[in-house]
Amino acid sequence: MKISLEQHLRDYAASFYNGQPENDRNIRLKIDHTFRVRDEARRIAAAELPDPAERSLAERAALLHDLSRFEQFARFGTFKDAASFDHGDRSAELAAEQHLLDDLDEAAQADVLDAIRSHNKLAIPGTLSERGTVLAQVVRDADKIDIMPILFDYLKHPTNKSVVLNLAASPEITPAVWDDLAAQRTPPHAELRTVADFVSAKLNWVYDLNYPTSRRIFRERGYLETLKDFLPHTQQVETLYRAASARLAQ
Repeated sequence: MKISLEQHLRDYAASFYNGQPENDRNIRLKIDHTFRVRDEARRIAAAELPDPAERSLAERAALLHDLSRFEQFARFGTFKDAASFDHGDRSAELAAEQHLLDDLDEAAQADVLDAIRSHNKLAIPGTLSERGTVLAQVVRDADKIDIMPILFDYLKHPTNKSVVLNLAASPEITPAVWDDLAAQRTPPHAELRTVADFVSAKLNWVYDLNYPTSRRIFRERGYLETLKDFLPHTQQVETLYRAASARLAQ
């Protein structure tokens, strides 16, 4: 009997367990994240996408968006793409190699792969089809929403530094990151030097939430306020927070 995609993912993730606590907890972290992102994508798509077929494709893309994360941590001991590989590109490769989209027509396969490939980029490429762009938007929003509680858990109990890409545990925000934040841009990972950089960058994620439902979820769960609480209590941070709050209200 053919197993479900969900069971395939569980089995695939389990194949990377090796009995080492650091490895195994990070494999668990990513498989749990995968299913929560699926759930968030389902919630966003139900509210924002009128076409049931499109909603189904968004869910599929969400399930596969981090397919390469297990290999990434097992091989390199990090989730930092710059020290390993681009996990969006590699996840799309693996989805194709493992024939996880073979039941879809060619156009649908291309759109789902494009959404997977694009979910971790600073911006969605303008070369995607209209449907591929929609799928990417849903997955990116769902991914951002679920990363928040993972980050907050680390900030309360800072034991798994892989969550913050092994950045320096410093409350300082570096000048290059400040420049991006002030311009309402999300700083690229290559600029991040400190945990404060990592946390402050998430404030500007609100400008890249594509749907009113996503912004409502972010707002109702109090994510922006929690981010602010973990940052230096300065006028600069207060200014960033107020601007981000205004965006969430839209």
